[in-house]
Amino acid sequence: MTLHRQPPALICHHCGHRQPLTDSCPQCQHIGLIAVGVGTQRTEAGLARQFPDVPLLRIDRDTTRSQRRLEEHFATIRTGRPAILVGTQMLAKGHHFPDVTLVAVINADGGFMSPDFRAPERTAQLIVQVAGRAGRAQRPGEVYIQTYQPENPLLQALLKEGYPGFAERELEVRAKAELPPYRPMALIRAEASQASAAQQWLAVVKTHLRPPLEALGPAPAIIARVADRSRYQLMVTAANRPHLHRGLKVLKTLTHAPRDVRWVVDIDPYDTF
Repeated sequence: MTLHRQPPALICHHCGHRQPLTDSCPQCQHIGLIAVGVGTQRTEAGLARQFPDVPLLRIDRDTTRSQRRLEEHFATIRTGRPAILVGTQMLAKGHHFPDVTLVAVINADGGFMSPDFRAPERTAQLIVQVAGRAGRAQRPGEVYIQTYQPENPLLQALLKEGYPGFAERELEVRAKAELPPYRPMALIRAEASQASAAQQWLAVVKTHLRPPLEALGPAPAIIARVADRSRYQLMVTAANRPHLHRGLKVLKTLTHAPRDVRWVVDIDPYDTF
């Protein structure tokens, strides 16, 4: 019997469609695509191979589900013995590690090039926060940022002019795109076990929105499926906040959503995931 191995592909969890993986960019045909979004577990494994004799402490939701476990990790860190800390942004916020002298930000491009328009703002804030972990006592510190686009103007502004310089350029982008804070925004999010149900319900919702509101979508959410439920969203903007709130009042009359559809109106969304 001969086994035929199928080539690597992306598979839709909803309909089973297979999309073959490509080895070249569909835009410019350049060969050499790079996988991004490496998580803390894979980062830990790579560091373990490079530094087999150095203790590794991974701090994320998977390894610190209890406060006791988290405090145990922090107690180990504060002993001052050599160690490598691998973690999510929870490592950068509110903790004092006086003996940390080297900080590395992995895959900064994931934030600066995210489809979520607020992601560059959060990424810049995180870089500033995590840079503050290095050299907090009397010992000097170093910060390394991994990027495949060192010429990125937002990153360059952050490095050369600090957060104020980054914010100035980011606000220029937001103004041209008519995004918050220059125009108020709401996201109408819907999810259902079938993608078509969520999409069709938001299409119905959209028919009830009138000028001066502007509605874009419905479109799949950036994270399009969670816990076997498909997620769609409708982006709504207006020239000012009173217009936005008045225009959205009509949604209170929509009480006939399909049973399987859950939907919510998120005004001033923190993210567009």
